[in-house]
Amino acid sequence: MRRITVSERPGWKTLIENQGCGWHSLDDICSWNETVAYVLTSQEVEELKERAEEVHQMYLKAVAHVVSEALWQRLGISADSVDILRSSYERGEWSLTGRFDFMMDAAGEMKLIEYNPDAALTLVETMVIQHEWRKAHMPGMKQWNDLRQSLVEAWRGSGFQHVHCAWRPRHIEVAGTAHLMADIIREAGLKATLMALHCLGWNPHTQAFVDMDDQEVECCWKVYPWDWMLAERFAPHVRGARCRFVEPAWRHLLSSKAMLAVLWELFPDHPALLPCFEADELRSGSWVSKPIFGREGHNIVIRRESVVLQQTGGEFTGQRQIHQRMAESPRFDGYVPQFGVWMVADKAVALGMREELNHIIEGHSLFTPHVVE
Repeated sequence: MRRITVSERPGWKTLIENQGCGWHSLDDICSWNETVAYVLTSQEVEELKERAEEVHQMYLKAVAHVVSEALWQRLGISADSVDILRSSYERGEWSLTGRFDFMMDAAGEMKLIEYNPDAALTLVETMVIQHEWRKAHMPGMKQWNDLRQSLVEAWRGSGFQHVHCAWRPRHIEVAGTAHLMADIIREAGLKATLMALHCLGWNPHTQAFVDMDDQEVECCWKVYPWDWMLAERFAPHVRGARCRFVEPAWRHLLSSKAMLAVLWELFPDHPALLPCFEADELRSGSWVSKPIFGREGHNIVIRRESVVLQQTGGEFTGQRQIHQRMAESPRFDGYVPQFGVWMVADKAVALGMREELNHIIEGHSLFTPHVVE
């Protein structure tokens, strides 16, 4: 793999805004890398695909272990949420997407950093923006990007007829993600309705979730994580409702970063995993501490021995933390790349990359397109 530079397209900001990415320069911080790309070999892509699919199967075994052994507290699951998650898992509720984040170690081995199995972002950049960038800059090159067609096929086979796409209108990227998914659902031949999440209601007479027109919601695809959903007033109705949520409630178990410690316990020394523990003990080397339900690189601390190398602020203070060995990733022109592998059902279908000069990849880190030779 190598990192290359190219010339920017004239008027690129307007171009990608018209393609659905209006958040490329929020707060004067650019999060789209117009003039850089990573070039991977087809063998590297195939190895990354195989690794992601293997880790996916490991996660499914780990969540079965958590449910059978009732390790709810270990994952940070509150007692009043257990029945909701367990019944969702036992019903085998349908799941659509997730995104694994990998980094290279010093030997070039791909190591799992974390999993985003619920309300994952960068869908727009991965599916649309880098695809259009490749067509403009390198039309003769390939890209690992089967995300759109994979989602269309998955929705066609879902059995649903009408999907409500719900989100909390608090961020332009979340809204853009919801609008893109609604387009995908319509392309699959299903009806899609966009709806602010606060318009989702419960009709006690019909015992059903309803939209703003009091129409029953058959399926609710949401850009809203379950740790927030379970705190909503309607949460007690989820277990017995006919409505199916995508992602389903059982995916909240996978969202807990304590699963990284469970994985290490179940699959010790697996080449895809980094050592990870729940106990905060002094260990040799560099370690990353992160909250079990954190997102976007918030509230992370990196220590070498007892010295803090880097830390970030954020809104996830006061949570339990896990402690994962740091992947001493090689740098490319000074940057550390992160490999976001998108899963649709059981298949790895696309790659979206971010890079950062610091050790921690955050929500505003540069999304950098890739091509495959």
